[in-house]
Parts: sequence; C-alpha cells; structure tokens
Amino acid sequence: MAALTAAKTELVLIDYDDLVHAKNDADTAQKIKFAFGKDGLGVLAVTNVPQELRDQRLRLLGIARRLGTLPEETLAKYENPDLHYCAGWSRGREKFKGKVDTAKGSWYANGLHEDAANGDADLKARYPESTTEPAWPDAEVGDDMRGAFRSFSRSLYDLSRHVLRHCDAAVASAVAAKGFASDAKRLTAVTHERSRLHVGRLLHYYPRDDAPSGDDAAWCGWHNDNSVITALAPAIYFDDATGERVGAPAGAGLLAFSRSGAKVRVGAPPEGSILFQIGEAAQILSGGTLVATPHAVAAGDMARVSRESFALFVEPDWDEAMQVPTGCSLDAVLAPDDARADIIPPMRSRLTEVPVAFAKFLTDSIAQYY
Repeated sequence: MAALTAAKTELVLIDYDDLVHAKNDADTAQKIKFAFGKDGLGVLAVTNVPQELRDQRLRLLGIARRLGTLPEETLAKYENPDLHYCAGWSRGREKFKGKVDTAKGSWYANGLHEDAANGDADLKARYPESTTEPAWPDAEVGDDMRGAFRSFSRSLYDLSRHVLRHCDAAVASAVAAKGFASDAKRLTAVTHERSRLHVGRLLHYYPRDDAPSGDDAAWCGWHNDNSVITALAPAIYFDDATGERVGAPAGAGLLAFSRSGAKVRVGAPPEGSILFQIGEAAQILSGGTLVATPHAVAAGDMARVSRESFALFVEPDWDEAMQVPTGCSLDAVLAPDDARADIIPPMRSRLTEVPVAFAKFLTDSIAQYY
C-alpha cells in the first residue's frame, strides 16, 4: 500500500474477479479501506466487470440521450409536480445554491422495485415522492426504458454488496481498535436486508455553447451524496450535431475535494469499470471510519457535446434509525466536514442528534442544498 499512501489523489482500482470471488481478499480489503477512509478520495473503480454490465450501461446511457433530446412538450407529460419532481422527468425544477439548475435533466425512479412501499399504504402516504412508480416513455425513446433502468440497477445493487462487505470489515476493525463494538455487517444489513429505498437517477447533461467560469463552469455543483454508497456508471459523451459518441471535452468529468483541501480531477477509469462513492449515511453509521467526499462535475471546454450518466443511490430504509456505533461520539462523524464548510453545507447543520430516521436526515439535507 506504500504507493497508495504516497498518491492520495489517485483513483483506487479493484479487479472485479478479486472483489466478487474473494481473490486477493486482504489486498482488496486494504484498498477499499484506503479509498473510503480519511486519506482517500472516497471513490473507487471496480474494473473488468462482466460484459453484461458493460452492455447494460451502454444501452441505458444511449436511452438517456434520446430521452434528453425529446421535445419539451413530450417531456412535460412525464413530470410529476405533485411529487416535487422526484419521480419521472425533472429539469429546471431544482435550485442549487439559489440558482435554477437547467444544466441537466434527470429521470428518477426506484432502481429495483415497481412497488417500493411493498403494499404498505402508510409508507406510501408518508413518502409518496419515493414510493410512486412513474409512467415510462418507452415508445418515445424507442426502447424498453423501464427494463433497461431496472436491469442495470439490479446489477449495480448486487455488485455494491461485495464492496459493502469489505466496508463492514473495515468499520468493525476500526471500531474494535477503539475498544467499541460494531455490528459485523452493519452497512450491508441496512442496505441489503432491510431497505427498499434505492433510487436510480438517469442524467442527461445538456450541451453548453457559452464559456462560463467559476461555479457556472460546473455541470453539477459541489455536494455529498446522502446514500450509504452510490454506484456510478462512467459517463459517455455525444456530439450534439451528429449524435455520434465522442470523447470527453478537455477538462470535463468528475471532480472530488480531497482530504487535504484540494479540488482533484478524478481520472477516467479503464473501460469496463463501475465507480463506487461513499455517502454521508455510511459516514454516520461507521462512526466516521468511512468519509463521504464532496464531488462535482466539470463541463470543461465548451464543445457542443452532451454527457450521459447514471447513479444508483444504495440507501437505508425510510425509517431506519441512523446511529453511530456504540461508544463512538457524534463529533467523530461531524469533524471531517468542518474543514470543507465552504464547499458543502456542514453536517453539523443537518445532523444535531442521533438516532434520526434516514428520511428526516435526507429531507433536512436536501433543504440545505436546495
């Protein structure tokens, strides 16, 4: 691990075979602990994923472009204002730091379940935004969008379990070293055994032909994810005029805010990779052993290209009690955010006590950003 310690801003790579089939398990565990710990970027790439995942990614991201280029009046039919635009299509309905966000359009739906509430009428009544199944524009995009969305989400969700297995081991070891006790599979349990709240977000970033600077140069501003872990499909780009796939514009792509306070460009992973990123729920549940990293998306040079991406937010259930491991202090969770309060709303302003239901933490966090 000497090389990793010396290069704290490099993207950590883990081979799919090593991860899933427990080959080189000790090395894999060390890499994950580093990537998601206090010295890492909070992002890693699982490389050499099976061809099925590669095909699912390309199919869904191709749909993202076709969706984003539909006429506005067509897309308006798939908006759900009564659900605060949290299901189906949304563009220009969100504000980020006081500014209306028109840089990207999003399609939201539960990644795994048509009936996220599983027949629970009370849950559906309390959280309609994340339990309502949207209508799908399959005919308009010329493909089974719902099927593509759900099959890729399921593959990412299944892969996330293998990453979280190592995260749990890292947390248990770190907490035990402090003389405290922690559930052996705390993160896996809240996401894979007790939760149906796994939101998928398909993203179309619109071409830009101006030349903005500063914060306006971002396709997506600085923020943390609220999930336990987020699975990210590496983006693809299309020429707006020809519809042909092209390379990323110079300077475009994912940015991360390092532990040393630097804005770092995350290098593009090898083809055939899936990215994983730690969210704030994991920071809480791990007692600060795992740390969420602020990230943004830079637009780069203003070539007339669009960017297509997908994120699956692997989250606790709505009513899951967010709590630090027994014996750990809340300050250990909050302290990492203090040095980056100028980048993101500090968690101290959103998490004043534990336990707290995940849905409340999520709502309070969204209110701070938007």
